[in-house]
Amino acid sequence: MMLTLPLVAAPLLLSQAVWARNIPPRHVSEPFDCGEVRVDSADTTFSGFFAADLDTERRYVVTSTTDQKRLLTRFENNTLFTLNSSGKNPTFGATFGFYWDTPPGRPNFAVSAQNYAYCNSVAASTVGDKPAKIAASINEAGTDPATGGKRDHESESAIFYLDPESGEITSQWVNDDGSFVSAVFVINTQRRINISGNLTRYFEEWEGTEAKVFCSGSA
Repeated sequence: MMLTLPLVAAPLLLSQAVWARNIPPRHVSEPFDCGEVRVDSADTTFSGFFAADLDTERRYVVTSTTDQKRLLTRFENNTLFTLNSSGKNPTFGATFGFYWDTPPGRPNFAVSAQNYAYCNSVAASTVGDKPAKIAASINEAGTDPATGGKRDHESESAIFYLDPESGEITSQWVNDDGSFVSAVFVINTQRRINISGNLTRYFEEWEGTEAKVFCSGSA
């Protein structure tokens, strides 16, 4: 069924998006009630919905039971605004991971690197913003496991794209040089939601399964 959405610009092809500099992302011009966000995983054990409650590491996870509270969202300007989250920040966003390949280094994605980001409760950013140390729930949860110091990794939230026909949500990470890299949703074995620019490299380092996510359109 086709979603009732405003007209949007033609989507970027993945081959165009990788390392494409200063290309403005397409976006829905008016708010859309995305409702619950469905997760279809390559391993159906990890399919479900975005959960409303963050876990103990202050990250978003996929529901594991039918009675678990589901996150409700509104899509606007490449951003998933959360309506009933346990997080104090207004958007579903991503914070750069605690481990990364150099190059491209922190806080950048590349099609040759395992670099990734954790999905968590993040302050709102603007379309095209570079990674910044804005409020993010995961940075408030303990110490950085890589350094033992305070968590202060960069985040983004206006990085999502909504297909007007299928309702699928995809993402592009913005590197600190302003380039865009297409990212794929990954669910790890603890049902936590991540995004990565290279699944092959990601799975060489971490366990999990690829996932696709969709607006239900029924808030």
